[in-house]
Amino acid sequence: MNNDYFIGSLDNSCKAILKEEYPVFSEQEYLRRISLIEDIIKKNNLDKVIIYEALGSGNAVQYFTGWHTTQEALVEIKENEDIKLHVEHYNHLPMAKKLINSKTKLLWGERQLASKVLREIINNLGRGNTIGIIGRLPYSYLIKLQEKNIDIIDISKEYNLMRSIKSDEELSWMKIAAALTDEGINNIVSNLKPGLSEHEMSQITQCGYLKHGGHKIINFFGITDMDNPENCVPYQYTSNKKITQNDIITTEISSHFWNYPGQILRTIGFKKMTPLYEDLHACGDEVFNGIFSILKDGTSIEEIDAVSSKIEDGSFSIWDDLIHGYGGGYLDPVIGTRSRPASSYEGFKFKENMTVVIQPNVITNDHTAGIQTGELVHIQKDKSVRMHSFKMGYIQL
Repeated sequence: MNNDYFIGSLDNSCKAILKEEYPVFSEQEYLRRISLIEDIIKKNNLDKVIIYEALGSGNAVQYFTGWHTTQEALVEIKENEDIKLHVEHYNHLPMAKKLINSKTKLLWGERQLASKVLREIINNLGRGNTIGIIGRLPYSYLIKLQEKNIDIIDISKEYNLMRSIKSDEELSWMKIAAALTDEGINNIVSNLKPGLSEHEMSQITQCGYLKHGGHKIINFFGITDMDNPENCVPYQYTSNKKITQNDIITTEISSHFWNYPGQILRTIGFKKMTPLYEDLHACGDEVFNGIFSILKDGTSIEEIDAVSSKIEDGSFSIWDDLIHGYGGGYLDPVIGTRSRPASSYEGFKFKENMTVVIQPNVITNDHTAGIQTGELVHIQKDKSVRMHSFKMGYIQL
């Protein structure tokens, strides 16, 4: 496939977003989000919601304000008031001004988010007040709140469930992210050859999407000899290990567009799969297709379990999560299989406009061989649809 094919195949509304200098959501979209968090405030009788983030620890700050946390950020949300965003570094304020919405008041944290800003927030709260927390508040922050006898409720789970349902605008951003991720895997598949190192593979993958505004979340690669495998999953960090003609490569690639991600998992090789890998991939494909065919609004986890049991019935297993929510973080539900249980979700049913990754990455029980297969999908009322366009199945070069 030619470079830029997947970006070029996007609809005009997505292409228009890509042309913006700094893409932002509409004011109507932010009002929708504020309404949702205010419902949580009312339900839990909260006086205020506090969101704390450091670099890489989440994107709830962006979800409500538009600002993508760089170093540290603290957000205050109170019903019927503008959101207050405290940004740690003064030289980051000009960029923040470009990105925040009209319902957000931008403030400098003066590099004292804990020692000054939080103290002022606490002083403005009375004893016995109740605040909701999203994210991982540092211990020093918690101590300051407890000293004032302020009740703390962790509303992160409610927030995550809120984020699991995507708006039309969010889905557009995720379509872009999926296309960017497709460009990444297409670039490595188009340029893969014996002698390349894992470091070079990661560089080539990123070159596929960086020029279009994509950024790296995951570039995982696993290289092992197909006839004498010693590795069943891709590794999280690349090495200087070089590919040979006899290797099989497992990949997990995820690019994001302003924190909205795509994710694709594939297995690549230079020759026909051995009988073992054919069995592994056939099992993974059967489970993926089976789940994809039944996944819609109202599908239960029990229905998913009935399909995924084919993994263990085939004398195989998985190490990875079978399904997880994606888009705004690693979201619920996180579902495993009989041999690799995950979280419990009694009575859970999938809902329309959830975006999830189906990834039946089947491995041998001795953990020496495995495949990667799967991708991000969009759950609709009566079916699921692929968000990616890159070809399915084993990729033989």
